Amino acid sequence: MSPRFAVLGLFLVSVPGLAPAQTVARTVGQVTMTADLSQAYPGGIVLARLYSRRGLGATYAILDGRRSMFMDSAQGPRAIVPVPVDARPGPDTLGIEIFARRGRQRVPLEITIAARDYLPRTVTIPETRRHLTASPQATRASRLLLALLRTRSPRALWQGAFRSPVSAAPMASFGSAQTYAGATLVEHLTDGLFGEYHRGLDYQVPTGTVVQAPAAAVVLFAGYMPVPGSVVVLDHGQGVVSVLTHLSRFDVREGDTIEARSPIGLSGDSGAASGPLLEWRLYVHTIAVDPRVMEGIEG
Repeated sequence: MSPRFAVLGLFLVSVPGLAPAQTVARTVGQVTMTADLSQAYPGGIVLARLYSRRGLGATYAILDGRRSMFMDSAQGPRAIVPVPVDARPGPDTLGIEIFARRGRQRVPLEITIAARDYLPRTVTIPETRRHLTASPQATRASRLLLALLRTRSPRALWQGAFRSPVSAAPMASFGSAQTYAGATLVEHLTDGLFGEYHRGLDYQVPTGTVVQAPAAAVVLFAGYMPVPGSVVVLDHGQGVVSVLTHLSRFDVREGDTIEARSPIGLSGDSGAASGPLLEWRLYVHTIAVDPRVMEGIEG
């Protein structure tokens, strides 16, 4: 390690209304890098920031081989780094890759992924809907959704914190290892990603409940897919994408720009739903995270 690397070490930052946030920081030359670990657990995020006295080229935060680009925010360059549900708790390394006039530098930040347990659950697919998971259209639709999840708009479209799309409390279902009675690979057939863990939060609300946008966004898709049913996909910017599934109706169209809390449709039980519900999935750079991690992240 070069002797000019100055290690600032570990310190605590107070966040109103939350437990103190643990932040790792390091300075290399004129660049200071920080990583907020307050939500660094499987299904959470690491919030990385850069502070520099000079301009930088493309810069990335790398966790377990996955790159998250630093993009502009009100507080300076920021990378929202997803932690997959199957991440192993314990010591890890967040790599910061900086491209500047002198070439490329890679700087390691030693971090810790906290443990978080998700209880397994079994969901029964009604017999009348099990054929949907065997449909060739289901595979094509999952690939389409995966392509949408790769959207990387450079500007954060949201302003304040993300909020629940309905007023009901969610079931604590995100991250659960899923067993589906009557079907297999249901999660994979929804978004084209591997791993049969539940990607979102389920809200058991009556059919016809108004569904609101969790935050400002551009509508990437509004249509029908065999497994998730009637779906609205929202691009919030900077790799953050919401997917709202099993709707009975959608009231937005592809390309619409919508504000936070705008009505986007009505809840239902379309697709391979086990009953009336709304599911909200939140993906960061194609990795599903607990949607609640964005409650404290300003745009």
